[in-house]
Amino acid sequence: MQIIIEQILVLALIAIIGLIAFKLKAITKEHNAGLVKVILKITLPILIFTTFANTNLDKEIIQNFPIVFVSAFISVILLYFLSNISAKILKLDKENKALHNTHTMFGNTIFLGFPLLDALFPGGEGLIYATIFQLAHDSLMWTWGIVIMSKASNKNLEKNNKKHLLNPISLAFAVGLIFMIFKIKLPNLILKPLLGVGHTTIYISMIYVGAVLAQAKLKPLIQNLRSYILSFNKLIFAPLVLALILFLVKSLGLNISDTALICAVLQSAMPCMIIISVLAEDLGLNAKQAVENILVSSVLSIFTLPFIYWVISIF
Repeated sequence: MQIIIEQILVLALIAIIGLIAFKLKAITKEHNAGLVKVILKITLPILIFTTFANTNLDKEIIQNFPIVFVSAFISVILLYFLSNISAKILKLDKENKALHNTHTMFGNTIFLGFPLLDALFPGGEGLIYATIFQLAHDSLMWTWGIVIMSKASNKNLEKNNKKHLLNPISLAFAVGLIFMIFKIKLPNLILKPLLGVGHTTIYISMIYVGAVLAQAKLKPLIQNLRSYILSFNKLIFAPLVLALILFLVKSLGLNISDTALICAVLQSAMPCMIIISVLAEDLGLNAKQAVENILVSSVLSIFTLPFIYWVISIF
């Protein structure tokens, strides 16, 4: 508990630096868009590659690989059903229901999940499980998620989903996995700078999150009932259900490590996925609502992630 609270406070402090930088106009919206490209196309792929390439493949990772992968599918499907129930209660129209669905289903597994789990489990194992979860999560986002959002819009993004699945992150995962399986070792002269560049992902990601938070208006956030209901389903209810499922499966004899279980549950408990607000803008959907979902869930996650970890630790 102490470790996870400390790490969240560290990440929150970095986000505050990003918030201050945006307020001082050292970072603009254009700069923030550039940060996303740097993270997704350079630093994060390097981080994933070096983590896999620098890790020895053992029996435990092999056993946990499919469990963590399937956990992502269970989490997204569960959140989809929860979002439909809450959308009916809130009486949302077609456009806002699509955003409510996708923002409930898909979380910030990269910008917050990766830095947090890498800090919690610095040996690299946590980042491996985080990557496995994220790959399953993103395979649903760029197929199922795109279909949901496209149906609520006049535009169509479905034809572009394959190019999103084939990206630097999935390529880094594949190449890193090959290096890990065949025990290919990089010379230290190459590995050391790559490790340094990869770990800047933590800082750049949180500065980006802080800059996004800086654009929030406080009053609409406080009054936004939709985002609070979404956050409860996403940050508390569904992760606890997933944890219960994994504990039951473990009690029946399936061998899953504590690290893999914690990573899967915490990844499922991440706040709303930031990229959905970008897609909402492109599709002509309610981008303002999307940003509010991100901001409310991100702020609340500072409290809910330690709570989820505390509940898991009891068991």
